[in-house]
Amino acid sequence: MKVSEVMTQNPIRVSRKTSAAEVARLMERENVGSVLVVTENDELLGIITERMLVLEVVARDRLPSDVKAEEIMWESAISVPPEMDINKAAVLLEELEIRYLPVIEKGKVVGILSVSDLAGLLSNLVDCVFAELKYRRKKRLDRD
Repeated sequence: MKVSEVMTQNPIRVSRKTSAAEVARLMERENVGSVLVVTENDELLGIITERMLVLEVVARDRLPSDVKAEEIMWESAISVPPEMDINKAAVLLEELEIRYLPVIEKGKVVGILSVSDLAGLLSNLVDCVFAELKYRRKKRLDRD
């Protein structure tokens, strides 16, 4: 299975000049834990997570409307291609102890893979296993 089959498409994007206040409002409105900071050409500049907002803005008593995305984003965000094997991407998330991987194709943002996406995949797999077990049990009972 590939990253493109599991990732969230069209992740929330902001410019480097977007205020931390607006970033927080977007996260709340869209119910997401991160936003990608991109150029006008949709090239990745960095990522901002809820944790970054807390540590870089709230914990330092900074006024969110005065803080720009470029001041708090993580610039060295690790990204992956959409064709990467999902197992390799999961290992990368674990080894780097991060929760989000921007997905980049031809230099442009095409999605984001989160631990929540992986949890959803796992949940679907468990549902499939239980459905198969239920089917086999019914089939066995029908034979007997």
